Amino acid sequence: MSDALKDPIHASGQLPRVAVIWNSDRYEVTTKGAWVDVPGAVVPAQVGQGTPSLGGLFVATFTAETLIGGQPSVGNLDITFGGQDGHPQSTNHRYATAQSAEEWGSLTTIRAFEYPAEPTVRDATIKVKIYLASGNVFGLQNWLLKVERYPYQNSAF
Repeated sequence: MSDALKDPIHASGQLPRVAVIWNSDRYEVTTKGAWVDVPGAVVPAQVGQGTPSLGGLFVATFTAETLIGGQPSVGNLDITFGGQDGHPQSTNHRYATAQSAEEWGSLTTIRAFEYPAEPTVRDATIKVKIYLASGNVFGLQNWLLKVERYPYQNSAF
């Protein structure tokens, strides 16, 4: 599945609103085959009438020290916006891999999502989720989630 933006999205004229959250604790997944929300890696948000903006462009950056273990091992990661996958989208969200018994690394991913300006209130909560595809452990520590919101009207984050 290809997910390509043909024309750039321009969100100018307004300063972006920024939210940041982080945690230094280690979190590990040892069960394969299920997407799991990373505890605390959540930024609540809404768009629509009566919320900070009718719509906007959201850009989320997630960075973490990762542990992946087992031979071979693959850990997937994605960022959702109101329960929908961010862009670029694909069926392969590979974030960390290892060919040895255990490997550490520092990795970053960026996803974006656009909410057209409309009065209907929509959930835009940003969440990070992980998935142990193969191996025996997928862990994160010292992670940071930053969300930039470029509103389509005068508003607060």
